Amino acid sequence: MRNIHAGQPLVTDEELNALRGEVVPDKDNTDVWFKYRNLFLLVVVMSQVIKLLFFSHLSIGNFQLGALDAQAFERYLVFRACFVIGITAFYLFSYLKNWYFEKFSLLYVGIATTALVMDYFNAYVYLSESPAQWITGLIALRFIAVLCLLLNALHAQRAPAMPRSLWS
Repeated sequence: MRNIHAGQPLVTDEELNALRGEVVPDKDNTDVWFKYRNLFLLVVVMSQVIKLLFFSHLSIGNFQLGALDAQAFERYLVFRACFVIGITAFYLFSYLKNWYFEKFSLLYVGIATTALVMDYFNAYVYLSESPAQWITGLIALRFIAVLCLLLNALHAQRAPAMPRSLWS
């Protein structure tokens, strides 16, 4: 039993946080590569969105569409860019506000993997027989981005402490 003194609190800060169910991140346990992966992902997303929204006609030149309508394929690319913007906004909000980030990051990995597989069947099958080397690089970049998302999801408990920013 504790000796109760007037100047000492009955419960320490650690005990109070444990009673509230709050997990206080340990500074030594923080994943230092988290911010670099997030910045890499943000650059990849921004470059893909800019390419799909403003230069989709250049992207279409790498595909043999055959009977497929070029306008419909361009609308598909713009739709995909808008989808990426929306889901990335949710991911960033979840990360910055720590709003179910552990769960949402796993969901985002699933969405990114599913989108990559869907793109294989909806877009990459129409690539010309000799696509430019940069198309192969972009596909590899998407694989690396999915790997970074997976690492972020696995290390979500070790994310930087709140309040968070993109640069912390």
